Amino acid sequence: MKRTVPNRMLFAETRDQLLAGREVVVRVLGQSMLPFFRSGSRITLRPLREGDLRRGHVVLGETDNGHFVVHRILTVGDERVTLLGDGNTVGTETIPRERIYGIVDCGRLHLWLAERWMRLRPLRRYPLAILRRICRK
Repeated sequence: MKRTVPNRMLFAETRDQLLAGREVVVRVLGQSMLPFFRSGSRITLRPLREGDLRRGHVVLGETDNGHFVVHRILTVGDERVTLLGDGNTVGTETIPRERIYGIVDCGRLHLWLAERWMRLRPLRRYPLAILRRICRK
């Protein structure tokens, strides 16, 4: 039986499972992570390990106002981490390090391609416009 629950509930439970040391599989909704994760894709989040907070990695974090996001790391500071969805051109989130709960294990090729995609940020609105039309759900 398929069941839909509000994002806040789902990600609060996901956070709790990650903090308990368990992996969690979730389905992506929305287009904020195009072109790497389409709406409907399944991703596996695992608990953080030492050294996981690096530019280019995809993490689950909770913003200061309590919203959960699964976005890519742009920068890592001593106290805060800045995230941006691959499908976004503006609108970063800056989150305290202690509110980053899990990471999506991405292979080397994914990380290499993501780094190039991040460098295209000023221009990526054009390929994103095309992808959003192709990947509508």
